[in-house]
Amino acid sequence: MKICHVINDLSRGGAESHLYTLVKLQIENGNDVSLLLLGKDQSNFTSLEDDFFSLKVKIMRFKGPKKLQGINPLSVIKGINYFKNHDFDIVHTHSPRSDLLVYLCSLSLSTSLKRIVTIHGKYGTYLQGNYFIDLLRKIFVKQQSKIWKTADNVIVISESIKDWLKHLNPSINPIVIPYGIEVPDILNVDKSKISTLGYLGKLNKNKGIEDLIDVYEKLLKKENFNKLEPNLLIGGVGSKNYIRSINKRISNKNIQFLGYVEDRYNFFNSIKVFIFPSYSEGLGLVLLEAMSHGVLCITRDVTPMNSIINNGENGFLFKDNNELMEIIEKALKLNSLEKDKMVKSALEKIEKSYSIMQMYLSIDKAYN
Repeated sequence: MKICHVINDLSRGGAESHLYTLVKLQIENGNDVSLLLLGKDQSNFTSLEDDFFSLKVKIMRFKGPKKLQGINPLSVIKGINYFKNHDFDIVHTHSPRSDLLVYLCSLSLSTSLKRIVTIHGKYGTYLQGNYFIDLLRKIFVKQQSKIWKTADNVIVISESIKDWLKHLNPSINPIVIPYGIEVPDILNVDKSKISTLGYLGKLNKNKGIEDLIDVYEKLLKKENFNKLEPNLLIGGVGSKNYIRSINKRISNKNIQFLGYVEDRYNFFNSIKVFIFPSYSEGLGLVLLEAMSHGVLCITRDVTPMNSIINNGENGFLFKDNNELMEIIEKALKLNSLEKDKMVKSALEKIEKSYSIMQMYLSIDKAYN
């Protein structure tokens, strides 16, 4: 099968990491895969481009004005010519911008494109802090849903996105296919003397980083907590302005900003508890990663994370900062038997509901 995936860029995130896993499996199963990128990566050192090149994927990248990359008239003309010259069986889009471009191109092609759309998040619902920008995003997404309706199949990565989409446009019947996670060979690391807390992911307001820092600094004022000498490691990248603003909140040297973390395996092996305080996610791939690495996880009690974590069984859920404080203390005081039982339950959840082969076969079925 000849497949073209279309996405904005290859800066590491949940959608991009998922796409790499999917493309790798598609190539291993004999498919001819191409990649069409609509703009420049946000940063070279967070780009997955080299990873895709190692798979021998053919990559085409459009250039243009930054704010209109991929959706300016020149890109549409390029796209029409690109699809005319490549007889793709499937064109699979992974972002609103790519959905729009491929839709516009399809209107000018004599042969129809078989279009598959994956919706990776509840677009237009994430915290931005600007009323007018938020309003414009919501209007755009409402219009975008009319384009999604014209696709041959629409895939969503969680039940919560399906509910959101059905509310947005009841005429769309999406297929729920969660991300797949490969469970690594877990090192038998003795973490009984480790009290390190960790967060890994993008750094922006929606991720709840300020809440995590505030809670951690309050906990350090407690004598019993301070005796554990816990560090807080924060890995990931964000805008300079945002990182500058959260740096102003920090008054303790035990909080370490790691920047971009390339060796995620080592990161997860170096922490005892992973905290994911995000307010809203499409699925929360990094939470699944932490669980697959055998790390005890704490996350906010919101969809879809509360469909992944069963509170007190395979991790912990919190509703507010006070509850997060209590749960962090509780998690660090668990004995090895209690912790191992929760970690084992988390791994079983990953293997049952988020296997990469299950994900691949479900998407392959959606193509046919």
